[in-house]
Amino acid sequence: MTATTPKRRGRILVSLLLLLLLVGVLPLLWTSNKLVEDSRSMLKLDQMQLQQGKAHALAQQIEEYLKNVRGRVHTVAKTLELDLDATGTVFALKLTHIRDTRALERFVSDDSPIYYIGVVDTKGDGSGAGPQLLEPSIQMVLQEGFARAMQGTTMASDPVMWKLAKEPMSIIAEPVRRGDDVQGVVLAVASLGQIGKMAQPLAEGESVEVFVVDRRGQLVAHSKKNRLDGNLDVSDIQVVKDLLNSGGLAAATVEFNIPQASAPDRRMLGSYRRVPDNSGLGVVVQVDLDKAYHTVEQMRRNAFMLVGAVTVLAILVGVWFAGEISRPIRQLARGARQLATGDYATRVDISSRNEVGELADAFNQMGDDIQKAMIEIQKQSETNKELFMGSIKMLANAIDEKDPYTRGHSERVAYYSMVIAKHIGMTEDEVEKVYLSGIIHDVGKIGIEDKILRKPAALTDEEYEIMKQHPTKGEHILQAVPMLKAMAGAGLMHHENIDGSGYPLGLKGEQIPLLGRIVSVADAFDAMTTDRPYSKAMTFEASLARLRFLAGKKFDPDCVTAMEKAGEAGDLSTAKARRASVESRKQPAAPPESAAGGAA
Repeated sequence: MTATTPKRRGRILVSLLLLLLLVGVLPLLWTSNKLVEDSRSMLKLDQMQLQQGKAHALAQQIEEYLKNVRGRVHTVAKTLELDLDATGTVFALKLTHIRDTRALERFVSDDSPIYYIGVVDTKGDGSGAGPQLLEPSIQMVLQEGFARAMQGTTMASDPVMWKLAKEPMSIIAEPVRRGDDVQGVVLAVASLGQIGKMAQPLAEGESVEVFVVDRRGQLVAHSKKNRLDGNLDVSDIQVVKDLLNSGGLAAATVEFNIPQASAPDRRMLGSYRRVPDNSGLGVVVQVDLDKAYHTVEQMRRNAFMLVGAVTVLAILVGVWFAGEISRPIRQLARGARQLATGDYATRVDISSRNEVGELADAFNQMGDDIQKAMIEIQKQSETNKELFMGSIKMLANAIDEKDPYTRGHSERVAYYSMVIAKHIGMTEDEVEKVYLSGIIHDVGKIGIEDKILRKPAALTDEEYEIMKQHPTKGEHILQAVPMLKAMAGAGLMHHENIDGSGYPLGLKGEQIPLLGRIVSVADAFDAMTTDRPYSKAMTFEASLARLRFLAGKKFDPDCVTAMEKAGEAGDLSTAKARRASVESRKQPAAPPESAAGGAA
């Protein structure tokens, strides 16, 4: 059965940081973002109201300004009509009087919005004051105004750019009537440059753009005066499109983009409002969103910096706090692992006054209890082992007492078996099992009659057959102790021969358990080196030579080789065998000293 790998658990630090993130940082981030978005909405509303206010104020100023300009021209026309009606003067004579008295010059003074004003008759002859604007575009509109006034219609033209002065102009034509007949026309060229001056204060420096367009989407005025130097067509800008498409006195605020060739699009917030007259002019106030929401974006950055600082602080606090928690827990875990390896003296020194400290105290108490229990278990184990080994050796002694000629035989066989096992390279636990096998290898002789067992002469065939039953009888005896049988019962097979000629089962080769093959060599060696009623003891050298001769026939060659190595190492001697037997009887709880460390 393979051990299952325990699932790896998450670290306390990670869990604590996630907790701080969930209950601290994320709510703060959400709240900060919510406040920023609310502030953005409020700021957008304030910005829209501010822009609409500026657009409304400028539209009213423009309306008043245009009304003033038109009013002056209208006053001249009405004055002429009243004079003609009151005096009955011919219009041509009136023109001569105006020319002689230079009456129109007062209308083109330095503070007047009118650059030029003139009075002409139906043939186009007349008198004027102010500089003549000879640019074709202005002259063409003047002619259009004269033609419309001759038909009895007052005209205020769309703005016309005076290229020389880079200033927009408006041409005004007012008919002079006597009754239903048009006697002449008052023509005026008025400057619209004042509208730009009106727009500049509303720009707040250059953070806001304020401009005026006509019904064609052409710039008339701009808060940036140099803006009138280039292309005046702004009809492709979204806010201007919305203005041109709106009807009546429409006003609105929109977000839009202005494409740029070599830079990202400008994101804008713009408001527009029509001038409430028939001039066709409209006012636009626009600002970059980055500038409009600068305060909000600064708030967002500050909020993110605050969240970042809180996050760093939370991480630092989390790391410190997790360390305060996990450090003693890791110490407990190390102690538990040491305790699990059998180091029952392990204790942990944790001074925490919280639940972890209580756990440490409980761990130390558990360690004390386990250590006491293990000491008691070890004592009981040693006692049980002593009883166990004593019982086994008691059986061996009982056997030896039945046969005085083989006294100490079981202990010597156990010793020789142990020597062979060591030189084969078996582990300490395996050597101990071999030793037990040697002790109990003849336990079945308890069931053999004393007259056969003690017979000083050679056995008859019938007696030999009875003697051959002792391995089987030993197996029956060991059935009462299954653990002993499992550990050392294979030693009962010491009369099985490698060539299959042995008994009781006639096993051969590796069919014979290794313990049986080891004990077989040890039993034969002790028999050859011990005096018997019917044979004298052989020397150790002669006995080893006899074993080598029978290797592969009766004995396992590897076991014989191990016995020979033991002899070469000095582990085989009568003194050591005798000492092993004596020590075994003195200390029944454990095998005698190893062959390598025993006294000669």
